[in-house]
Amino acid sequence: PNPTTPVLSNDIDWFTAYAVVHRLSETSWRYAYLFWLIVAFVSLVYSACHWAGLRSGVVGAYWSKWSIRRRTWRKSHSLALARKPGEPRKQSVPLPSNAQLLCFFSLVAVSFALMFVGPDYLAPQDKLWQFGRRDTVDPDSFLPYRPQYTIQKAWWTSGGRTGLFAFALFPLCILFVLKAPPFALFAISFLTDFHFDKLIWLHRWTGRLIWLVAAIHTALWSVQLFNDKRVDTNKMAYVYAWQYPNFIYAWTAFGLLTMIILLSLRPIRDRFYESFYFLHLLLVPLMIIMSALHHPPLWWWCWAALGLWAGERIWRATRWMYINGVVGSSATPSKSIHGDSKRAWEMVSLKSPDTESALPNARQVRFATSSMPEDRHAPSYSVNTPHTPSSPYHASVPSASSDHFLLPVPSANPYVPPTGYAHAELLAGRTVRLRFAPPGFISWAPGQHFLLCVPSVSKILSHPFTCASICDEQTMGDEGRTIVLLIRAKNGWTKDLWDAIVTLIASGHKHPRNEVPAGTTLPPTGVLLRCWVDGPFGSSARVSWGSYSSVLIVSGGSGVTFGLSVLEYLCLCMAGRNGKFLGGKTGWGKPAFRTQRIRFVWVLREFSHIQWCATVLRRCTTLIPRELLQIELFVTNFQTAPHPAITPYAETPVTADSDSLFPPAPRFAKNARRGGQGESGSDSEDSHDDVDNYVDLSYYTGNYEGLDGDLGDGDNILDLTNFDGDNDERLPGEASVNRTVRKEGKLRRAFTRKVKHDGVRSSLSPTRFGPSSVPLLSSAPKGHRHGQSSVSEADVTSMALAGPSSPRHSRLSQSLQLDDSRPELSVQSLSMTVDGPFSSRSLLGGDSDTRSIISQASSMHALMPKVGRGRHGVEVKLELDERELHDMHVMAEFARPGRPKLDFVLHDEVARAKGSVVVACCGPAALNAVVRKAIAAQIDPARIRRGDMSGSISLVAEEFSY
Repeated sequence: PNPTTPVLSNDIDWFTAYAVVHRLSETSWRYAYLFWLIVAFVSLVYSACHWAGLRSGVVGAYWSKWSIRRRTWRKSHSLALARKPGEPRKQSVPLPSNAQLLCFFSLVAVSFALMFVGPDYLAPQDKLWQFGRRDTVDPDSFLPYRPQYTIQKAWWTSGGRTGLFAFALFPLCILFVLKAPPFALFAISFLTDFHFDKLIWLHRWTGRLIWLVAAIHTALWSVQLFNDKRVDTNKMAYVYAWQYPNFIYAWTAFGLLTMIILLSLRPIRDRFYESFYFLHLLLVPLMIIMSALHHPPLWWWCWAALGLWAGERIWRATRWMYINGVVGSSATPSKSIHGDSKRAWEMVSLKSPDTESALPNARQVRFATSSMPEDRHAPSYSVNTPHTPSSPYHASVPSASSDHFLLPVPSANPYVPPTGYAHAELLAGRTVRLRFAPPGFISWAPGQHFLLCVPSVSKILSHPFTCASICDEQTMGDEGRTIVLLIRAKNGWTKDLWDAIVTLIASGHKHPRNEVPAGTTLPPTGVLLRCWVDGPFGSSARVSWGSYSSVLIVSGGSGVTFGLSVLEYLCLCMAGRNGKFLGGKTGWGKPAFRTQRIRFVWVLREFSHIQWCATVLRRCTTLIPRELLQIELFVTNFQTAPHPAITPYAETPVTADSDSLFPPAPRFAKNARRGGQGESGSDSEDSHDDVDNYVDLSYYTGNYEGLDGDLGDGDNILDLTNFDGDNDERLPGEASVNRTVRKEGKLRRAFTRKVKHDGVRSSLSPTRFGPSSVPLLSSAPKGHRHGQSSVSEADVTSMALAGPSSPRHSRLSQSLQLDDSRPELSVQSLSMTVDGPFSSRSLLGGDSDTRSIISQASSMHALMPKVGRGRHGVEVKLELDERELHDMHVMAEFARPGRPKLDFVLHDEVARAKGSVVVACCGPAALNAVVRKAIAAQIDPARIRRGDMSGSISLVAEEFSY
């Protein structure tokens, strides 16, 4: 076990001979090759199962029921801080899912088995794949000094074998962190199609595994060097090792690896991310190079890892230059169009199945853009999309007196920034909205993210943000490929971005000095910033959203960006668009689009946060019928009394009000306990009015039992909405917006219930009259405008229902002092003289439905005149155009106080589903854990065995952290 080292007088020559003698034979490398064969085999088997759809079968259901679960953990010290007002609050630590834990522990088990099972040193004359023992060796085959026989165990042989595995793990660790295929092998679409966001946890722990293996290697070799002594001097070999350059390289590499592991620990990484990132990029290549120099016979493992990393960086750099207009495309900004000079409408022409017998399985989507200035014309064109008779959309379209009717879908972004520049706006909740159209063509899938760099903030740093928009390749101009990002200002880079925009707005400048070329059309609100992006990245590209019968989207806080892009994609597909032009997963082997229902659940902290995505949500409600799209917004921070000074992170006392704080109706709970579909599960039209069944107010009434019993005692409601670092302190003036939006929603819900109760809604097409059809009601305090008399909610509701000829209508009109010369304030905007109680002009987005009847506020600044100060005392001013303010009021109907009962929500969707269900989730770790627990409880292999695919539930979650 301990071969003899020749006697040499020179110290360096002696230790060089010692190191060569104590070196593993090439045949001993077979263990590393076996390890990579196992990795390749498991990857291919998983890929085959994924593409064969075995996950949706009975065996896959049993696997998902166990593997999908995850738990969270929080230190008692963090809980104590969470209870103290004003103290920074930390999210609970997310433990990996059972599938991730199984994957990692399998990796550890296989690695250690191949490191220690069997003989360490194999005779050099053995064949590479010869596993039989050789008990004798031909004396004539001895080579000078080197063992020509098999050695079972020794300090140096075990040390050499562990060192071999440290080298072999380098490429795997690098593969887990690469983002762009083809170098990111796991992200290749026809293989596992797992991107960096799903593998980052394995990357971290594989790196820690390498450190552990390297530490074992170092310890075993140190014992051998302490035991061995040089014959002629009787000194231990460790004394001469420091004269050997490769030994110094070894300790340098291990020291660098230790620094990398320490810097990657979560407390350091989260608090000093920029420093961690720069040191990581510097130390990792240096450590790999030192490791290669330490042991040249195995350095090709190091060069393979370094080559993968460098190749991916070069590939991304080349693509980055094209996307951002450095090469291959022009970054010259085009004149941006704003307001009435560019009105892009999508006209969806729905053929009634009763009147279009000639084309029963077709619908037509027409996109028409009016003439634009400077001879920029977008020609009208049409897309005929075949549809099966079982189309959920056709099944819901009622008969109409005409052959078809048109539903206008207004452009979500009235201002399109010039290519290469981002339109940055300040939103409620210390949030920045960026709209960016890259100069080079780029397509992305719903839910993917980009790395963003703003040179005016930092020319080097880039940060990941999920895209809240979709890539529409059929939209003329740059609007269809505009990347929309929502960025909450925390600490570090995001705070610097917020302060830079605040300073520009306060100074009256629309862009940093000399950054935007002369002649560029500037935005009416916000500022223009030069931006660079890299991407897209993210495993959501592997999802075929249209292959599921029902889609439940659950978002928490700023995680709504993920859900928003998925929602918009699905709504456009259900309206007749082809998903392959929207970044979706279509093509060979993918089933036809068969989604029949979407449910969008957003847990947000404040009513004012609806501003983030009100326009897109309203656009989606106009695309498909109301019974096919159910939107529920749950606001967790609320109270009915006038807001006092808000203490950050303090829990708000709540009293019940007449609109939303009654105890949830027990009807659904009884149905759920019976296991049947129940009344609420069978009638989609009732779901909106019965949303109280899914609201949990126990947190506010003192009967709180934890977040669905999954997170333990002491949890905070912020766990559902706030990521680590999110600032929960309201901006001054935000409380006023909360009251306004909440009041608007209450009145709209009262109006909707009244219409439904009186049977008015039954005579209207749910497709034609979506949520936007409800007129905007007052959210201002009573008797506030022009000194008019106090008007109750019942007065406004009855006025809307009575019609213009009603005496009641006339009296209220006089009391409100409404002027018919102003269409947006006219009482006639509440009535319909042709087909019913509403005018088609207001229902289809005309000028008569642009604002609240009583509220005069036409901008966010009018509602929030003072919202605080930024860096250096600069006053912060939020800007919002009139149309977006109107969208926020419209979507207020769907916002209710409380937190959702996610297990009830999922049970309801499973009961409604006519096939498999997918849940899209993005939010804090606590929300992710609750959703996973609910899914695991609802997966039912017995249903699948009977042919009922509603028992199959898939999860698509964005839960990574850089």
